Amino acid sequence: MKTSIKTTLSALAAAVGCSAPLAYADTITFDNADLTSVAVRPTIFTTQGFVFTSLDFELVGGGVAPYSNGTNVLKFAPHDIVSGSETNAVTFRRQDAGLFNLNSLEFSPGDYAGNDVRMGIKGVFANGSTVSGFVQAHNGGGLTPVDFEGWTNLASVVLTGNLLSQSYVQVDNINVTAVPEPASYAMLFAGLGLLGLVGRRARRA
Repeated sequence: MKTSIKTTLSALAAAVGCSAPLAYADTITFDNADLTSVAVRPTIFTTQGFVFTSLDFELVGGGVAPYSNGTNVLKFAPHDIVSGSETNAVTFRRQDAGLFNLNSLEFSPGDYAGNDVRMGIKGVFANGSTVSGFVQAHNGGGLTPVDFEGWTNLASVVLTGNLLSQSYVQVDNINVTAVPEPASYAMLFAGLGLLGLVGRRARRA
């Protein structure tokens, strides 16, 4: 009896897991083969379930030494040449239009680096409200890691070009967590309730 109960519980748990997956973190690395030589105006591309859109110029390719980690990075121009606005912006969102949390990213100066780099960043919530700020790094080797606290349930994130100079910005290793739909949570809780019911019946037997 014990073996059959365990099998039943395992099967139910597997069914719940398939119907309502828990949130998990993923890191966007820009190393997919289909992103080779992405560079147009304006640029729109999809990778790892996220859509990236640039007002002007963005490029996926090897980073500029010493501001790189040896893999592909996302580079974008400091100004929007097409519209004539002062800053270029890159927006990314989930391909399925779902919500996500922004956990961390890495950035550094890119081409023509000669000064410190400052990148604006704005999180846009589903209701249109925003949270914003900027991150800054001194010239030096490698990418600078940045952690974000409370940047949750976002519909999109907007990165603005270098606010200090004409150098490009490089971004890599964007760590995000997909937020499950409310219906998925309901299915998960319903499944857990079913597991508890089976367990109680098994103990009575």
